[in-house]
Amino acid sequence: MMRSVFLVMTVAAAEPGYVDPAICARCHPGIAASFAKTGMGRSIQPARLTGSTYYHRISNRHYRVSEREGAWYVRRHQMDAMGNETNVVEARVDLVIGSGNHARTPVSLASSDRLLQLPVSWYAENGGFWAMSPGYDKPDHLGFRREISDECLFCHAAYPAAWNQGRPAPIDCQRCHGPGEAHLRKPRQGTIFNPARAPAHRKSEVCLQCHLETASQGIPNAIRRAGRAVYSYRPGEPLTDYVLHFDHADGHEEKFEINHAAYRMRQSRCAPLACTTCHDPHTAGPRTTWRAACQGCHSSSHAARDADCVNCHMPKRRTGDAVHVVMTDHRIGRRPPPGDLLAQKRESHAPYKGPVAAYYPPTAEPLYLAMAQVREFNHLTDGIAALKAAIARYKPKAYEFYFQLGEAQRAAGDLRAAESAYREALRRDRANTRVKAALGDALLRQGRIQEAIPILESANHRMALAVAYGQTGRLSDSLRLLKELVAAEPESALAWLNLGVTLEQSGDTAGAAAAYREAIRHQPDSAQARQHLNSLRSR
Repeated sequence: MMRSVFLVMTVAAAEPGYVDPAICARCHPGIAASFAKTGMGRSIQPARLTGSTYYHRISNRHYRVSEREGAWYVRRHQMDAMGNETNVVEARVDLVIGSGNHARTPVSLASSDRLLQLPVSWYAENGGFWAMSPGYDKPDHLGFRREISDECLFCHAAYPAAWNQGRPAPIDCQRCHGPGEAHLRKPRQGTIFNPARAPAHRKSEVCLQCHLETASQGIPNAIRRAGRAVYSYRPGEPLTDYVLHFDHADGHEEKFEINHAAYRMRQSRCAPLACTTCHDPHTAGPRTTWRAACQGCHSSSHAARDADCVNCHMPKRRTGDAVHVVMTDHRIGRRPPPGDLLAQKRESHAPYKGPVAAYYPPTAEPLYLAMAQVREFNHLTDGIAALKAAIARYKPKAYEFYFQLGEAQRAAGDLRAAESAYREALRRDRANTRVKAALGDALLRQGRIQEAIPILESANHRMALAVAYGQTGRLSDSLRLLKELVAAEPESALAWLNLGVTLEQSGDTAGAAAAYREAIRHQPDSAQARQHLNSLRSR
């Protein structure tokens, strides 16, 4: 039985030049103390929560957040026809992501140092309440199975560091000032980056590295340049040397999302304003009153000049992606948008199928623009043609373009073309296990199992390899790999499902039934696991 496999790349080592942020406080205790109270300084926190229960009607799942013996847990269950609890899952909360100004999402540190986002979050509106985490308000959400990637952590956590044993820590001084090692050796001006002394556009890009997001779903908000690692940006370098940003081709000017402060500010006519005009990154409060910032240009022209300008010109609005959050709209307009800006919303999961346009920089680079069309599989037909044409013209040396073409062709159902693209990617990076896994998967889906096996073995891709072994009758090898998988990733419903299939093929119907029930426990909406279990029961 073949299923899609999701790969998440994890950075475990310390980044060169970065030091333990506690060292910064030795010379700058006042700034360090005040920064710790900001949203950035509280971007990741220990688990300090409030207990509650929550019922998600759409997926028919009950949640309870509670403390036990000094630790916090999130527990989920359903009710069977007899009124008994079933499909119980519980995870310890090891960290929470979010300052709490607007929300906190609990995170569990799973085996193999993986971070799993939990399905419910705490929201600050109206004194605080629990509801589904953003993106989870649907029947078939990921439950306790969503692994948090480094791309997601980049704007919520400090750089990976050996002193933190791989566990994410809050944003620290070095996110804006760059690596501190040279400054530690020679603590003087010039040995560390100071945004205040940088040109205006470089200063703003220090903020934009995290606060410029055009869309949270449906399109690739940003694509890192080929060869750049997630945590390789250094404050002071041109942001576009690290990452390129994209937007809906029609602009979607009225969209308003949780991380839209810079995106909306860039739509304003108040060009002289920068993030630090109003916000002091070292303190939790504003640098100045909002009205004082406005009066730098509008000193006496407004009839209501004694009023707080932002109430009318930067109103608070409910965000479209995190629908339980209310944020300040940073698009400074002459008049507030029409309608009830705080009205309750439902999450939208409608996919975007249109083209993508360059945003920052506004001049399109053909290879990256073509890649952006297919990165989220939203514009496949035209995007595949554009990416193929760009590759043929520019003949890039980096593997990423060929790999992304293969991913798009696989999503479009053209496995032979995807195989060819993966092989081109592998020629450019022969040790890349991600490419090997994709190539082996494509061969396996074409029924070319014997060709797939050595490639999957080289990639150590246990899930697909277990499937391949099972399809060639090597059931003992398949069982060994799948048992390793469920031991390492017990929340993987797919691993339990494939284990059940292999146990059933081995004649162990009791073990197969138990594995199918585990798959259902972790993914109650798994129709395949239920079909297999019902088939066993009907014998």
